[in-house]
Amino acid sequence: MRERVGIILAAGKGTRMKSDTVKVTMQISGKPIVKYVVDACIGAGIKRIIVVVGYKAKNVIKSLGYDFEYVLQKKQLGTGHALMQTRELLKNFIGDLVVLVGDAPLINFKIIKGLIQHHQETDADATLITTYFDNPPPYGRVVRDKNNKVIKIVEEFDASPEIKMIEEVNSSHYCFKAEVVLPLLSEIKNDNVKKEYYLTDIVEILTKHGKKVETYSVVDPRFILGINTLEEFLTCEEMLKQLP
Repeated sequence: MRERVGIILAAGKGTRMKSDTVKVTMQISGKPIVKYVVDACIGAGIKRIIVVVGYKAKNVIKSLGYDFEYVLQKKQLGTGHALMQTRELLKNFIGDLVVLVGDAPLINFKIIKGLIQHHQETDADATLITTYFDNPPPYGRVVRDKNNKVIKIVEEFDASPEIKMIEEVNSSHYCFKAEVVLPLLSEIKNDNVKKEYYLTDIVEILTKHGKKVETYSVVDPRFILGINTLEEFLTCEEMLKQLP
């Protein structure tokens, strides 16, 4: 079995929450949002976890403790840029990277295990968790070719009306072959509406290089919900109360 490292992206401010508190450290059902993601990683058997921090980094570190490795993203220039900050730590690593966003507290160890298993069984270079919505939220859309192969992800901000009609969305949770993906991160550009380096762009880069991209679909879309607004916070809090 290939070695695995978990990477939690937790550097953002969360401006839409309209709070000075770092979004991922906000308490939900008695625990910081990001702690749910870290615990899911641990439950999936991932022993080494790297957390990318940025805005009020000390607060995030304090909320999680010192059992993990931390990397600082000094300027929050997007998720692709966030993962770039881990390259020095991982320069000699050969194995799989489980990359998760730190604001999705409903992700669980079963989903992460399923992601890793599918990634390894298909010998993919990248596997992304996707799900389907009848009326998709503003998430990146998964674009496939006529053979149903994933060719790219288009963010909501940059999507045409036709692309926005696609019901399959990206969850922002991935499993990557480190030795394939990390060297290609430098090809991500910020020529988009937000002038950010989107990690989602790595999918199109991989396909252009002839690499294998797979998807792992989660039937219940609620489990990949991220928290960007107070309304989403309350929705996730209610769901957590209902879980066993």
